[in-house]
Amino acid sequence: MSGLVVERLSKRYANYAAVTDVSLSIGDGQFCVFLGPSGCGKSTTLNCIAGLEEATSGRIFLNDRDITRLAPHQRDIAMVFQSALLYPHLTA
Repeated sequence: MSGLVVERLSKRYANYAAVTDVSLSIGDGQFCVFLGPSGCGKSTTLNCIAGLEEATSGRIFLNDRDITRLAPHQRDIAMVFQSALLYPHLTA
């Protein structure tokens, strides 16, 4: 399947489970939104997909290519942060 596939992704920090057993499939051209309360693992999941954090377990595929252990610059994925405070000098 073309698109993004996440299989049983987990991320732990010492004794704290930030993300546990997340699986999802987003087809090519589809749009996906992560919603949830603070601390539920949204940013950690996205950081693992983008390669900014290393997943403790699970696999990540982009267009049928396993990108789980690739460096961020090798994944061809970008993130845009919600907060405009990071770029106060820019306008839209």
